Amino acid sequence: MRRSVLTLMLCSGLAFATPQGHAAPASTKPTSKITDIQPILIGNRPVTVHPTGFPPVTITPFWRENGNAWGYTLYAVSTPEAEAPYRTTLVDTEDADHNGQLLDMVQDIPHTGEDALQTIHFASGRVNGKPALLLFVSTRDNGTNPVPQLSPAHIRVYQLTKGDGEPGSTLFYFALRTTLQSPVTTCHADIALSAATKIPFAKWNGDQEPVPTCPQ
Repeated sequence: MRRSVLTLMLCSGLAFATPQGHAAPASTKPTSKITDIQPILIGNRPVTVHPTGFPPVTITPFWRENGNAWGYTLYAVSTPEAEAPYRTTLVDTEDADHNGQLLDMVQDIPHTGEDALQTIHFASGRVNGKPALLLFVSTRDNGTNPVPQLSPAHIRVYQLTKGDGEPGSTLFYFALRTTLQSPVTTCHADIALSAATKIPFAKWNGDQEPVPTCPQ
């Protein structure tokens, strides 16, 4: 069985390459290729992965129950401290909406589950041929419209990166690499993610999760 392979060309602009890789980069500036994307299923329990060049990374989901349709999951990413392995430290994520400030955790917005506004996914992959741990944040841009209404969406792609080692800086963080615009309007952020990455909904969510049916 052939693996689905995605190539993203990252630069000042973005040229999205089909699995055959025929798209040209949007500029002559140096670009990065993200290939061999393999989603990592998290579910409801912590998952530990071993990215090349980094200590073990544990992704822990925390469900926040609100008693209504606005519960959500917080995702904490952590690594053991090198000098105190009995203690763990959080891996931050750049906040693209606030000038790159660092977030301790990232959050989804599942709403009822059938009309998710924002979803969080992790994946392994390769950046310029080198192994990488990736974070995908898919967000529907529905504005003030009702949540189930079809809307455009964008997907932010992050890469696990080492800090610069300066005092007070974080050891590891997810650096924003690019933003994809989904080619479809949809009622669910993961449908947008699948359309933008050419990776099936079930690969991101597991075979037991049915694809939501959007109202027409």
